[in-house]
Amino acid sequence: MLEFLIDINRAIIKQAMKDFASSEPRKRAEVASWLSANKYIDVCIDANIDPDYLALFFLEMSEHDDLDLRKKLVGDAISTMDSFAINEEKNPTSIN
Repeated sequence: MLEFLIDINRAIIKQAMKDFASSEPRKRAEVASWLSANKYIDVCIDANIDPDYLALFFLEMSEHDDLDLRKKLVGDAISTMDSFAINEEKNPTSIN
């Protein structure tokens, strides 16, 4: 897959993570709705990220009411995602 497509899909995931950590309930609801759509799986696969593993991240985030903690978790997850080279994996992988 072309690197720019992976970059675009990772950017979509990063924005979804940030929106899910938002204090705005509407943004969180939009992300929750997106997680149950087929497009979510397509975006994850095209970003070389395991959709089930990422769904667990969102589930963990949903259990925290502390906005600062949610933002820290998102920052840590994005840093981890950025540490993987785009062409490092040919198949979707979990961020372990």
